[in-house]
Amino acid sequence: MVVVKKIGENKKEEALELVIRVFMKYEAPDYSDEGVETFKRTAVYNKDYMESITMHGAYENNKIVGVIAMRNNGSHIALFFVDGQYHRKGIGKRLFQTVLEQSTADELTVNSSPYAQEVYHHLGFEDTAPEQVTDGIRYIPMIYKKNTYDIASLITMLEYKDTSIAYKALQELERISDETGSVYAHIEKFVNMIRSDKYVVRVRGFRLFCKQAKWDRNNILDENIDAALHILNDEKPTAVRQALAALSDVVRYKPDLRETVKKAVYEINYLRYKDTMHSLIAKDIREVLDLIKEV
Repeated sequence: MVVVKKIGENKKEEALELVIRVFMKYEAPDYSDEGVETFKRTAVYNKDYMESITMHGAYENNKIVGVIAMRNNGSHIALFFVDGQYHRKGIGKRLFQTVLEQSTADELTVNSSPYAQEVYHHLGFEDTAPEQVTDGIRYIPMIYKKNTYDIASLITMLEYKDTSIAYKALQELERISDETGSVYAHIEKFVNMIRSDKYVVRVRGFRLFCKQAKWDRNNILDENIDAALHILNDEKPTAVRQALAALSDVVRYKPDLRETVKKAVYEINYLRYKDTMHSLIAKDIREVLDLIKEV
């Protein structure tokens, strides 16, 4: 399992070795000799520069497999490298989401190498100028703008009578939850929504409750999962189907809850609903159980 955390002094040398190794293999070929030396001299081997940054690492079995470093109070990405063996496995996204969550800046900037340009585009960055060259370093200035959404307002909209507004708010909150942990602070609200006498509110609350699984440092899901899973016996079959789909986040990010989820899913009595729903719910159940086996 890969864990993202701040890099301590005892691991900085290992982190910099990874930075140089990945840089030389994937980025240096696009640079002139001057650019390669500039990178080494002004960044990796520059004591003042290294003291100005904050580094986080992706660890697998205590080995660093990815590094991201921030400067300017968390508003600028200074270094961002992932070991080649771990490319396309979501490591870079997890590193970025960690610093995005911790940064108080409304915008994050980066000077992307040509090699990493598409990676940053995938993360949501936009070019702010054409490619430039300074002291042999080729780079594209980019910016990531955080949404100016008001999470509290979106949560209030979840219970609007206008279902189109409520559903759009739900979708936006789910999207935000996929990218950052900023919605997690409101998880108790979702727990309360699951107890609502309105089934649409119960479903919205459960979906957002499950979306917080990847950010659940305080194990609030663990404390409330038994009560929350009662929705799998909801009188509305559509509520059951949406709840089953939402459980994928719990299964992926809360391994200690997989057996609890499996037991609750096995106990669903879908025969209580009309015949046309039987095969649909049975299919949803199989998908959850298959995911549990897979992970």
